Amino acid sequence: MERLKGILLGLLITATAGYTQEPWTLQDCIDYALENNIQLKRQKLVSENARNNYNRSMIGVLPSVYGFANHDFNSGRALNVDTYQWENREFQQGNLGIQGSINVFNGFQNYNNMQQHRFLLLSRLEEVERAKNDISLNISAAFFQILLDKELLDIAESQLEVSGLELEAARINYQVGNIPGGRLLEIESQIAANEYQLILAKNNLNQSYLDLVQMMQLDNDSEFRIAVPGQVEIDEGAVISTVDNIYDEAEAILPQVRVAEYMLKSREKELAVARGLQSPRLSLQGTLYSRYSELAVNPVGGSDYPYSTQIRDNRYRQLGVSLFIPIFEGWTTRNRISNAKVSVLDAQYQLDETRQNLYMEIHQMHNSTTNAYTRYISAGKAVDAASEAFNYAREQFGLGLINFVDYQHVQASLFRARSNMAQAKYEFFLRSKILDFYLGEPLAIR
Repeated sequence: MERLKGILLGLLITATAGYTQEPWTLQDCIDYALENNIQLKRQKLVSENARNNYNRSMIGVLPSVYGFANHDFNSGRALNVDTYQWENREFQQGNLGIQGSINVFNGFQNYNNMQQHRFLLLSRLEEVERAKNDISLNISAAFFQILLDKELLDIAESQLEVSGLELEAARINYQVGNIPGGRLLEIESQIAANEYQLILAKNNLNQSYLDLVQMMQLDNDSEFRIAVPGQVEIDEGAVISTVDNIYDEAEAILPQVRVAEYMLKSREKELAVARGLQSPRLSLQGTLYSRYSELAVNPVGGSDYPYSTQIRDNRYRQLGVSLFIPIFEGWTTRNRISNAKVSVLDAQYQLDETRQNLYMEIHQMHNSTTNAYTRYISAGKAVDAASEAFNYAREQFGLGLINFVDYQHVQASLFRARSNMAQAKYEFFLRSKILDFYLGEPLAIR
């Protein structure tokens, strides 16, 4: 038994030690953030509150019906409702019935109120979608920042590796007397500088991971890692759509525009409700009523007159029509209409501003994407030139034909060119994905 326990414990330790968390794809990060984001949850609660208000407005167009019942215990001088005489004795009596009313016409206030809350609900639902889009875009930006920082880290590591090989070669040459000790110290100082750049790159990568984890509202897990795509390639022959084409598509599908459109329609219905206050109001009322009393006398004779029989004999029905014509309400209705008009105008301005901001946003994104692409092409040429210059300078430096300062300058130029190319590549890739998102494409890395 002890041996079996030891085997099981060993297997458990091995399995635990071998467990590693699966890398998170971009879609995994977005899905988790959408499920756990507190701000999004609160926005959903706002939409649920709007849904409840809409449901309540729909109920407002239905008839109102209620029942009532009274049972009195009388002692002393009380009115006998059967004989309409005052009697000084103890007795019981009561009444019961049902009453209802319905608005036949009130300037379509109930209908417009229902439509107002319906458009407000649609606006709140689009606010939820807008929040989802904002979260998805922010997560994507943080995800791409990690990819960029990982590539910059790879560049820094390669620079340090090259410097390390140079140091090994320099030590051999120093030992055989081919180079002076100063040359060896210069290379060692270059390694120290490269190690510093490597530390900065690692810190930037860790900070980017922390930013993404916090943005996802995920516990800071040291095992969290993203799934790095095999290769982020840029199609140099890709054609970027024009600003107007992107805007036409985005205006039709992005929720921020529909938020403003639905809000404008809601304000217009609010104005219609206010104008309905000036209209005459017509309503119907109906009542079914009966009563009973311990003192009631059976009209057909006999001493027994049960309550059930009294209720049947005393049934009373009433159907009424009410007409209310507003004449003067102290300018209250007029002020309400005036305020509603202002709200409609403000909602129209808000819609125009939303469309204008969207166009400017797309224009700026399109311009940034184009600039990033041209920078990427230029940076690629700069990397090729800097690589050739570095290879030549390394040979010259090894032969002692150039000094360390010139060699260090060439090496720094190569590092800077590779970093600029990586930054331009990921900036173009991210911004082109955002433009595709405006066109209805999902945020994904193929």
